Amino acid sequence: MKNMKPFISMLFRWQPSRETLAALAAGLCVIGLSAAMLPFKSIPWASIAVRDMGQIFLVGILFPLTCIQRTGGNWAGFGLHFKKWRIFLSVNLFLGALLLLLFLSESPPPTGFSLNYTRIWTALYVMLALCFELVFFYAFLRTRLEQAFGMVPAIMLTALFYAFHHIGFQPEYGKLIFVGLLYAAVYRAGNSALLIFPFFLGVGGLYDVLIQSQVVSPVLHPAVRTMILAAAFLATGIWLWRKTDAH
Repeated sequence: MKNMKPFISMLFRWQPSRETLAALAAGLCVIGLSAAMLPFKSIPWASIAVRDMGQIFLVGILFPLTCIQRTGGNWAGFGLHFKKWRIFLSVNLFLGALLLLLFLSESPPPTGFSLNYTRIWTALYVMLALCFELVFFYAFLRTRLEQAFGMVPAIMLTALFYAFHHIGFQPEYGKLIFVGLLYAAVYRAGNSALLIFPFFLGVGGLYDVLIQSQVVSPVLHPAVRTMILAAAFLATGIWLWRKTDAH
């Protein structure tokens, strides 16, 4: 039984902390900001500001990365590293190819589908939104929840937070809970973002938004939104790099 204790402790534990509460509060904030989009459906730019600046950038990117940096910058502990990158990227590419084949067989693109100007910018916007999902849900929130409650509750709770953060633009909770479980489990298998991004996560997100989903809200003004988010992400990356380099 003594040999089982470390294994059980890895799966389930009870060690919540202030960091746990901060992560949970951020998760609830992400869901709340998504719900806040609903009253602004008739005011597109207000909804866009809530989604892009509030949910994706401020809470989804800036907050978790700042928290990691301020608590020692243990990026590898959150799966944000390049260890075994050849192996992990190969697995990532293989899983992405399998997922694409599954999508093509079950819900092929409609006749005449092509990548026009709007769809290309939409695809770029979706990839930036997927960076937010990668950093916030699978790297930051899942890791904090695992530190507090163990691997199994962390994966399950992450999937729930992931699913319900779509409340304002894609309310397909059953499907999204499964998707969240899948990506969180694969991420945790090697504790590496390179196991799901860019191929595995990219195929799932792009195919869903561009082709498969029947309820996802259209991405309005994708070119402008992509450029603004890209600039915000780049500025955050430079700021964190300078902060880390200064220490």
